[in-house]
Amino acid sequence: MEFPYGKAPFWILVMAIITGLAMMLSRTFTNAGRPDLVFVVFAPRHYEAYLKLIPEFERKHNVKVQLQQVHQRPLQTRLQSALLADTDVPDMVEIMNPFMGAFMKGPLDDVGFVDLTDRVKAEKLDEKMVESRFSIWSSRGRIFALPHDVHPVALAYRRDIVEHLGIDVNKIETWDDFVRIAHEKIVKDVDGDGIIDRYALDLSISGTSFFPIILLQRGGRYFDSQGNLTMDTDITIDTILWYIRQSRGKTRISFPAGEGQPFYKALSDGIILFNFVPDWRSKVFEIDAEDLKGKMALMPLPAWEKGGRRTSTWGGTGLAITEKSKNKELAWELAKFLYLNKKDFSDRFAMLNVIPPLKEAWDLPAFQVEDEYYSGQKIGQIYAELAPETPPDYVGAYYEMVDGKTREVLIDGGVYYEKYGDKGLREFVTEKLKQKAAYVRRVMNRNVFLREGEVEITDANSSKENAG
Repeated sequence: MEFPYGKAPFWILVMAIITGLAMMLSRTFTNAGRPDLVFVVFAPRHYEAYLKLIPEFERKHNVKVQLQQVHQRPLQTRLQSALLADTDVPDMVEIMNPFMGAFMKGPLDDVGFVDLTDRVKAEKLDEKMVESRFSIWSSRGRIFALPHDVHPVALAYRRDIVEHLGIDVNKIETWDDFVRIAHEKIVKDVDGDGIIDRYALDLSISGTSFFPIILLQRGGRYFDSQGNLTMDTDITIDTILWYIRQSRGKTRISFPAGEGQPFYKALSDGIILFNFVPDWRSKVFEIDAEDLKGKMALMPLPAWEKGGRRTSTWGGTGLAITEKSKNKELAWELAKFLYLNKKDFSDRFAMLNVIPPLKEAWDLPAFQVEDEYYSGQKIGQIYAELAPETPPDYVGAYYEMVDGKTREVLIDGGVYYEKYGDKGLREFVTEKLKQKAAYVRRVMNRNVFLREGEVEITDANSSKENAG
């Protein structure tokens, strides 16, 4: 008896049946052998480090942990979609700052991650670790992830050139000192062709990466601890003005070196002498600018006022446990095993130059080693001394929007400055920033989940702004 629709449809049907049976068998086998925990990370070096540690945890607890690596952006988008669609998600994930804010747009009960606040306080981890690092992984006073790192920022500089110019970095206490010395000794037309050949600092015109570092150091931020918008304060305005004057116009002290090969070419050629370098970037320099070994050194950031904060922070990773995990307590034990394991911190620092937030780890010998790349400095000790000073960085649900709008003001203000100079610049920047803030507040007010008693969106000035 022949198949009524012909041979081709018949064989397509046969293949479909075979494939369906295979998928059913595969799912049955997979569910039977499903690991006790699925842990997804985005950083290749974290993946490599955890691969070495997890077998010990598996033996100790007689469990199976599956470690996966996924690029950060698809990890964020897929996880958001899965949480909304109520489909399978991993038990644990590592998230990059500032992407945590994307999960905070609803009520706290709907965040999708386990609230770790009580666990952290019960085990006094907020005292044992750098307290400010919990700010990145918190919303409305509740903690949703453990901090993996601190990422204090220092200035890395061309020691050979700086010393040749007769500059004593120990006398650079404030940013005023830095700008003055930059004009006096660094920013020069070296070969007399009318073009500046040497600048003091690497700053992008758009403020990407660098502006938040400077703002945080100065005490400004985009959001407060409760998620209220604070992007349009006087501190932000003053910082935008400072940034514009150092990165634009004929008297600028900075050069936009970019990234990758153009950046390292500018560094190697001595076009830029000072760079913002968090702990993780110090290792990148060692790898990508190997020819500068012994010619580089580190110093704390200049303070905004004498005796003020000498560091900031750039980047960060946190470990969160999903609410859908069926093994939350086991996941918590693994989180502590990986993030509080002093035995691993020495290898991790040797591999990444990353300062852990656990304070007691800083006394390990690995953090006292002299680094030949940085002229024999004990860079682990330098960063560890800066770590407790790192400012809190509250990442609200609309962080990426706020950062983009603030940098729009920075760019518009820069164009104005190059055309008109200082005259009217403060008024222009203030007006533009207030307009952007009013727009963000209107967007935030459309989110009924944040508006219903969770976060006070408006402030004393926003009623008038929103009315317009």
